[in-house]
Amino acid sequence: MNHVLIAEDCKIIRKGISAMIARCQVPINQIIECKNGLEALEIIRNMPIDVLITDIRMPDMDGITLVKELQKSQYIPRIVAISGYDDFSCAVDLLRCGAREYLLKPVKREELNSIMMKLEEEIQKEQSEKRAKRALCYSQIRRILLSENITREEMKEAEGLNWFNEEPYTVVISSRTLNEADDTRIFTFPDVEGCQVTLMAEKEVKDFILNRRGSSDYGVSDPFQGLFNLRKAYEEARQRRIRGFCMQEREGITSQNCLMPQNEIECFVQRIGTQKNSKNEAFLLELADRVKKGEVEGLQFQDFMCHIIMRVREFYGRILAEEEISLENLCHMLEFNNIDEYCTEIRRVFSCINERVLRENDDYKSRLKVEEALAYMNENYSRNINMAMVSNHVSMNYTVFSIAFKEYTGDNFVNYLRKIRMNEAKRLLAETDYKIGEIGQMTGYEDPKHFMKSFKWVAGITPSEFRKNLRVKDGKTENITPKTKLVSF
Repeated sequence: MNHVLIAEDCKIIRKGISAMIARCQVPINQIIECKNGLEALEIIRNMPIDVLITDIRMPDMDGITLVKELQKSQYIPRIVAISGYDDFSCAVDLLRCGAREYLLKPVKREELNSIMMKLEEEIQKEQSEKRAKRALCYSQIRRILLSENITREEMKEAEGLNWFNEEPYTVVISSRTLNEADDTRIFTFPDVEGCQVTLMAEKEVKDFILNRRGSSDYGVSDPFQGLFNLRKAYEEARQRRIRGFCMQEREGITSQNCLMPQNEIECFVQRIGTQKNSKNEAFLLELADRVKKGEVEGLQFQDFMCHIIMRVREFYGRILAEEEISLENLCHMLEFNNIDEYCTEIRRVFSCINERVLRENDDYKSRLKVEEALAYMNENYSRNINMAMVSNHVSMNYTVFSIAFKEYTGDNFVNYLRKIRMNEAKRLLAETDYKIGEIGQMTGYEDPKHFMKSFKWVAGITPSEFRKNLRVKDGKTENITPKTKLVSF
């Protein structure tokens, strides 16, 4: 139970009832107190009250007058009358006017608790029935919105569940969902053909428009009555929403066909991953301008963009998944406020795809150049080469080459070249009887001392010790001639 109102002129009795309600077995969000019928009537007119507990005799406006006045209201709370023994006949009159229960003074806690529990059960049951009816109404209205093949019998059944046949309503299509409450005559459908569709009583529309003054993110139909006219109202609101989205100031504009030939659409998609993507951006800006001028219909523009988005999804599906880029909202342009906002998002998404494709292309080219550099190093390690020489050989910027080389090999240029030379030195030490100085020169070290120092730094022992250990291990200590194979390495 949300709100309980106590109308009692005697402060002591009022506070006592409030305390008893606060300790009863029914959870209550707020207990409100007032001292006469006039105050109670003003409160009920400004907020929903679930239960009204009112004394019969009060100054300014008594309980009977208050209850009679409430009968004119759209929403009437459940009423509990409080009376003394000498007011019993008045209590009967009050019950006839709509009161649900009555209590005799002094009010007993057990009686009040019992009545509150009974009323809470009624409220919960009523709310449950209202939710079920509203859910059924939602389902039937949504079906009418999405389908034109509704029988007259089905339409009559749907009309029997709501107020649409009793008073005029309007359809509102907007870029965002409107707030609604169970006790209001507003039905909101968050996704109907990519739109936010709301049905509301005609009298609610003025407030809606006032709250969105200066905005073009909605379309409102004329007033209609009866669900037989719902599709007509929906189409009218949709057309006005599209015109507002396209930022067109007037209706009845002559439009031209803007659809591109299939081969040009494919060229558009292909350009996304190239340096020519700016041409696509310029085309989108020009197309949006034509739509705003009325030279191109909004629906034609939507169909064209859906086709482009479908081809982008097919062509760049892997990149979209890896970058977690979703194109779903781009398929529903009316979810955006206007065409400028929509095109800005399209350009942003396509730019992200373009940057990723260009990055992949650059990475691929870098890998090819590094592989070319590695082949060059393996062929020329015996020469006095350095990174500047190799980067020039593959026509790559020195700094960019250094970064790409490290990313590809996991090592810097100097260490990697040393590994190539040391591996070849070990092979020559194992398979030949070339002198240590000769092997140093054959692997790119003109200074024998530099070679021996580098070898010991890598292998932990000198070249002579390395050769000796291999021969002792294999039991081959006889003299050998150059290029005689000693071991498999």
